[in-house]
Amino acid sequence: MSGTIKNGSPNGDQGAATFFIAQKLLSDPNLAYFYTDLLVNSPTTIKEAMARQNIVKSTAYKYANELAELGIAEELDQLEDGAALWHVDPIAGTWETGDTALIVSPTVIAVYGAAKVDDDIKYFSERYGNERLLRAIDETLEYLNGNHTRRGVANSLQVSSAAGIAISQAIEAVIGVVSRYDPELPDLSEEIHQRVIADAPYTISRD
Repeated sequence: MSGTIKNGSPNGDQGAATFFIAQKLLSDPNLAYFYTDLLVNSPTTIKEAMARQNIVKSTAYKYANELAELGIAEELDQLEDGAALWHVDPIAGTWETGDTALIVSPTVIAVYGAAKVDDDIKYFSERYGNERLLRAIDETLEYLNGNHTRRGVANSLQVSSAAGIAISQAIEAVIGVVSRYDPELPDLSEEIHQRVIADAPYTISRD
């Protein structure tokens, strides 16, 4: 399995490091959610992150330090209201297994992290598995590109119409917030209705 990172070496240590960072984020929805919140609000303070996510200080710093140890978050030498600002980098990698290319990007991480707070994403993941959730992201992008109806998403995923519609709507809201920070996607925030974005499990407080 080989890996590539945006603006980095396609192979070797950096590709391997990116793979393990992505694996860590995708295996921990709480960390993925924290990462995404910091990403879409960077630079931000831990205090602000605590308020947006409704988490306590010890938990927030635990996750911030984990991200720093992974090399994708940094405490800046800048203060806001007496608190240090933190910056998070987008992570994007592509790994090939046989004929399949697996792309991990901020949007993918955000969807997996949203399972922490979004009932539709959580249900879909538990009912159909993380592999099909990944496919649901691709199928939702096909819908946004005009290549699918909502029911077409459901058919492609081989799930009920209700499940297909619900998961594509939930993922669309995430894409509306995160796509502008995703080097693998065009900025789709202007293509998605603001009412949809307002219901997303992530809040941008620095627009």
